[in-house]
Amino acid sequence: MSFNLSIGTLLIRLAVGSIMIVHGTGKLFSVGPAAMSIPQFTGFLASLGVPAPSVAAWVVALVELVGGLCILVGFLTRFAAFAVAINMFAATLLVHFPEGFSDSELTIVLCLVSFALVSIGAGKLSIDEFVVDDRSNSMLPVGE
Repeated sequence: MSFNLSIGTLLIRLAVGSIMIVHGTGKLFSVGPAAMSIPQFTGFLASLGVPAPSVAAWVVALVELVGGLCILVGFLTRFAAFAVAINMFAATLLVHFPEGFSDSELTIVLCLVSFALVSIGAGKLSIDEFVVDDRSNSMLPVGE
């Protein structure tokens, strides 16, 4: 993976990771711009008809915070990005898209970019590069 591609991947990880951390922290600790307590979030999920809303609220909050941290530092990136992508796909379908496309743009982008991280990996500027045996983490240039 070239240095420029590694910088690009790092920037993507910083963006996705920090956004997810803010939202996970907001749910788990009721702080910040995305503050909503777990009981409030559970009630919201129940109003949408989500099965086991209490369990779902905790899973979503933990995926957002822990997944965001893992993506940010590039640790277990493919796994964390997959969890975040599924989380954002569900958020898009259940919460944001019914309100219209303009309300779902962020979750759509986070979903697609997370799936891209699943595909390309964390890049050379990551913990994965040093501790995860992932030979597919380095991309070959087109034509090789």
